[in-house]
Amino acid sequence: MDRLLYFFPFQLVWLHLKRNHFLLLFWVILFGFTTQAFANKFGIPYLFLAPEYRGVVGIWSYAILGFALGGFIMAFNIYSYIIHSKRFPFLGTLARPFFKFCINNFIIPVLFIGTYIYFSSKFLQTVELKNNWEIFKYMLAFVLGNALFIILAVIYFFPTNKNIFKITGQTAEQFDALSKKHNKGLRNKSRFGFNRGSKWRVETYLSHPFKVNLARNSDHYDRETLRKVFYQNHVNASFFELLVILVFFVIGAFQFNNFFVIPAAASTFLVFTVVLMIISITMSWLKGWTLTVLIALILLVDFASGKLDWINMANPAYGLNYEQEPVPYNLATLDSLNSNLIGVSRDIEQHEKILNKWLDKQRKLKGDPTYKPKMIIVNTSGGGLRSSLWTVRALQYCDSVSKGQITQNIRLISGSSGGSIGAAYFRDLYLNKETINPGLYSEKYQENISKDILNRVLFTFATNDIFIRFRKRDIGGYSYVLDRGMTFEDQLNINTDFVFDKPVNAYAEAVADARIPMMILAPSIVNDGRRMLISSQPLSYLCYENPDERKQLNLSFENIEFARMFANHDAKNLLMSSALRMNSTFPYILPYPSLPTEPSIEVMDAGLRDNFGMKVSAKYISVFKKWIEKNTSGLIILQIRDTEKLVEPNIEHSTILDKMVNPIGSFYGNYFNDQDYNMDQILDITNDLLDVPLYHIPLEIRNNPGEHIALSWHLTELEKLRVTNSIELPWNQESIKQLLELLDE
Repeated sequence: MDRLLYFFPFQLVWLHLKRNHFLLLFWVILFGFTTQAFANKFGIPYLFLAPEYRGVVGIWSYAILGFALGGFIMAFNIYSYIIHSKRFPFLGTLARPFFKFCINNFIIPVLFIGTYIYFSSKFLQTVELKNNWEIFKYMLAFVLGNALFIILAVIYFFPTNKNIFKITGQTAEQFDALSKKHNKGLRNKSRFGFNRGSKWRVETYLSHPFKVNLARNSDHYDRETLRKVFYQNHVNASFFELLVILVFFVIGAFQFNNFFVIPAAASTFLVFTVVLMIISITMSWLKGWTLTVLIALILLVDFASGKLDWINMANPAYGLNYEQEPVPYNLATLDSLNSNLIGVSRDIEQHEKILNKWLDKQRKLKGDPTYKPKMIIVNTSGGGLRSSLWTVRALQYCDSVSKGQITQNIRLISGSSGGSIGAAYFRDLYLNKETINPGLYSEKYQENISKDILNRVLFTFATNDIFIRFRKRDIGGYSYVLDRGMTFEDQLNINTDFVFDKPVNAYAEAVADARIPMMILAPSIVNDGRRMLISSQPLSYLCYENPDERKQLNLSFENIEFARMFANHDAKNLLMSSALRMNSTFPYILPYPSLPTEPSIEVMDAGLRDNFGMKVSAKYISVFKKWIEKNTSGLIILQIRDTEKLVEPNIEHSTILDKMVNPIGSFYGNYFNDQDYNMDQILDITNDLLDVPLYHIPLEIRNNPGEHIALSWHLTELEKLRVTNSIELPWNQESIKQLLELLDE
């Protein structure tokens, strides 16, 4: 019974549960992803269960994922060995101690591999609709990829891993002949880390994967010599880890080669591996000083990042000139930008000329010089690729069934994140509809906008951003540091045939000629919550605050016009891809773009303040109220949203723990509900403001139970199908019917 109870693999599991909580956290996260226990909202489990490599779920994607997992398993073994080998001194008497340790540390890795194979196979069968033979091939590739890394590691450790006999040159018999009296004195010394409190009892161990041996009694071995054995093993392992990290670093240099862009889940394994290896290396060299040195290093780097730009590595908006003296960011600057009545009047007049051109075109199409068309404003929600795809699909469909009339009536597009990217893509396609092949309504464009972006972004993070970023690239005449922000734009441009690889201002002429609607992006300023308005047209009228009204009502400066604030920093050169990224930056996935101000400000997803773009639309309507009332027969807000608005309340009985976290949890959980309530209030006020009818027409994705579509920059094929098929749902068909009827009035 003792031999079973004190079996080395069981003792290691018990040791992990008792003392290795930091290490187990990584496994808990991975088990959670694999079993879909958490992070389903963001689609993270799908990245693991159906990994993509070069756009395909196949043998290579699973082999690469298995190989990356092999790296994490070896990092897990090395970390465990460095921390706990001293608790098992008998290891020092075995041939290849570290190799034996890895064999016995198999339970958690094998349990994870088995769990992964089960859940991934189930996912492939029920969601990806793969047959048994395909599933078998994928799982075999996963296992072989995992085995390949471990074999490569074993090849390194076999000739370099030494035990006590190799270090001393003595045999086991010579050690057995040592004096018991001499050994008794050594046994009682604890300065080498082998005191009774640290030693764990082991009766049996695996000498090979399928062979059990009795553990050798190590009490009569010299403790100092055993310490040297483990120290040699630790240093040897740390060199292996340095080699692996160096390889990751070198691979990162090829991130723009599609061959090296591995699945996002594999990049997650890489990040975990690098973290464990860095800590392991530090512990093998610094021992008990590790935590102190790491904390001191983190504080030092944090302090230096505020002083040295090369450490801070702020992410830029590409096209902007960061070499010019930064703009002072203070109330005086905002006041000078937002209080110029002459400039506001000029911008209003310029935009009314655009509206008049549009009106003339509408009247010529109708053959009626007195015709008053319906004006459409599109508000599109954030939501990653599902919003991008849904927006393109919805606008394609609406334009098709109306024979082009709906897009002709759209005068403004606003929104956030993925929705704004989808709307911008459709707008560019519409602008070039006479020359693009295939035509405007082709499914090719839905496929393009829904292609994976996350793989390349996470790969860049794993192999570049967590190291020192030294590589640069010239864009628009300026040099910028390469990071995952640039990678995001590169992948977006590749997916969309580079339609966004041009300045925002490239659309100015087409908008001014009323050939396409104006688009306003409004990323949120992280530092103070204001909004930075970006467009190809002047927007001072959306930022203007009358000095008398501001003083009377104590108004703040909420909106800032990007083009005016950064006029001396080549604002007109800002890439459209950068503007869209600024409008779509989700924390941690993408770095916050930093702007050339003093002090420096950063921007992020417009959804932080206005997920649908309704605040921008309401301000626009209030400015052009008289023109709208005089020249249109009504205003339509076409809202393209990726979530259902009216849902049944889901309120459950609270536990004690729920009540403790609810104050914070309810704020996050109800965040988008709050935006809906605010939007309804704005709609109500705007309706009262206008003397022409205001219509609100929603097109929305509604998920059946168990059919959740991830908020992510990666979609599965089934998720894409659910998004595109949503246009056929009864409530969306009813909305489109209402829209067509309004346009025919």
